[in-house]
Amino acid sequence: MSVKIQEIPRFIFDELLVLIGEKTKEKLLKLVLQDEYDSSPSIETYMRNIMNNIFFNDDDVVDLLEIKSTYHRRRQLTKKNWFKQLKKEVETKNASSIHEEREVLLKFLESKSADDGFKEMLKDIKDESRFVQTRLEEIEAWAVDVDTRLTDYPYLDSKQQYQIEKAFENDFVYIIADFLKNAPRNWITHRFKDLIENPIFADGKAKMRGNVLFDSEQKATILYDDYKLSDNRVLRSFISIEENEEVQIDKMFLLDETDSEIIEHVMEHRAERFYTDKTIAFDLRPLLTRIYGNTSQKAYDLITKRLQKIGRFSLEGRTTGPNKETRTTFLYNLFEYVLVSKEDATGRRYAEIKFSDTLHQQFITKQTVQIYSHFIHRLENRLSKILIYAFQKERLDAYLQGRNMKRHFEYTFFSDRIRFRSKRIDSNLKQIEASLQEFKEANILISDYKRVGNGFEIILTPVTESEKADFFTGTSTPSLIQ
Repeated sequence: MSVKIQEIPRFIFDELLVLIGEKTKEKLLKLVLQDEYDSSPSIETYMRNIMNNIFFNDDDVVDLLEIKSTYHRRRQLTKKNWFKQLKKEVETKNASSIHEEREVLLKFLESKSADDGFKEMLKDIKDESRFVQTRLEEIEAWAVDVDTRLTDYPYLDSKQQYQIEKAFENDFVYIIADFLKNAPRNWITHRFKDLIENPIFADGKAKMRGNVLFDSEQKATILYDDYKLSDNRVLRSFISIEENEEVQIDKMFLLDETDSEIIEHVMEHRAERFYTDKTIAFDLRPLLTRIYGNTSQKAYDLITKRLQKIGRFSLEGRTTGPNKETRTTFLYNLFEYVLVSKEDATGRRYAEIKFSDTLHQQFITKQTVQIYSHFIHRLENRLSKILIYAFQKERLDAYLQGRNMKRHFEYTFFSDRIRFRSKRIDSNLKQIEASLQEFKEANILISDYKRVGNGFEIILTPVTESEKADFFTGTSTPSLIQ
């Protein structure tokens, strides 16, 4: 697998700092960066230098799996050598880092600062052979454990400075490679605003109501379903019936949260072709695994039907004026076409999707809401997968307009964005609350909330410095290289 460094946004440093952990950061500041650096920004600079040196070449593409494997082998070999060297010191000189540690602990135990509890815990220190053997066994276990780091070595400060620096470099490169190899193709996904501000997606599998009309211009039969938003607003969903297709009303379904997730996955795989001819092509296997958890023939058939259904959908917003005249506020389809093909040589199946002019134009003119792809991947609740875009839009709008992140959201906010199958408001409010709880527990977009009447008082998380850099710098693919 490979990644283009230029496509990595600013937020990865936030994620990597968490993965590295406080213990490793403290050691890095003490043993390598020393007086030159003293804070997280300096550790970020250290990481940036490593990424520029290791994960970047003249072709702008690196093999992450090869880097990870190479540094894993180096780490395990170094750990094994350090253990052998320590064991040899114990056996030949009887003056190793273990003995030095024991002397320090003995002096501490003899001091007044060591309380009785600590003295009890370390009472076996006076048995030198037992203490040394216990330490050797612990370090041998560390040396063979594939998950432990070089910088976890308890006597790291006894090594030469170049060895210490190489140990940190090895650990950091391995952590970065492992993080990058699981990254989405595009770190930032876009959701078209029309798909956020209208109840396009239902909260589960919902059948169309089965109104039939004949489009005389296209000479095609169309099924449609009206969803009433208010007394004068209606969202109409259309699905075209293909020529010679039997009209089976009971088998026609509206778009739901799974379709929303599919659209998001497709957008993650956009490349240069999307900008030039509105088309995105991708291997279906990762999508099958994400949606169905397997790559069986049944899963292929289901995802093909899903993609074709999305491609046959059209949406229309209608308002009724005071004189009962009907005005169309928008009318468009989602995909212009969907092609699913099989590669003869490999047997792999690919999808090629061309977006409609309307949605593509919204992307080009930045009528979209940006969000980090990994946020979406962390969610399980069906409502959360739809609402995440609405809450992200509220956060970004509040930041740009200088508004407070605490706001009251009435039930209508949710019903204008989700096509609830149930007409019972109390039932839907319970669904919404379960979604809000997931956001809060995952610390995604929402820091807190409480139910107030037929709505919720919600505190959205502040827009981070990384989001400001990634979303408002005027570039669609923020560069790592400064």
